[in-house]
Amino acid sequence: MIRQEFTGMLPAAIDKFEALLTQAIAKGLNPVVAKGYDAAAGKDSYFYWGCACSIQCDDALQLEIDAENLGIECLGNGDFAYTNGLDIDDFKTYRVNGNLELTPEQEV
Repeated sequence: MIRQEFTGMLPAAIDKFEALLTQAIAKGLNPVVAKGYDAAAGKDSYFYWGCACSIQCDDALQLEIDAENLGIECLGNGDFAYTNGLDIDDFKTYRVNGNLELTPEQEV
């Protein structure tokens, strides 16, 4: 069952954030997802593209270390993005799939 906070997010990002939350819970960090997908964030935000979330917890530094170990980018202020190495310009092509892979351009 998907967390309500992750509604609208890409499956690969959800999987990574679930792994991060599982670790944080196991370490007693008391993580809380404060923000997930946000269509109002604009196309220059990973929140808009469904691969970012904001997590608050008792030890932000430990959460950032664990996130980086999972390949999750720390954006600051408790915001994180899992992009699988893609950047905003890749997302703007509308060719990023749910596994955070850039699909080939379609021939017209």
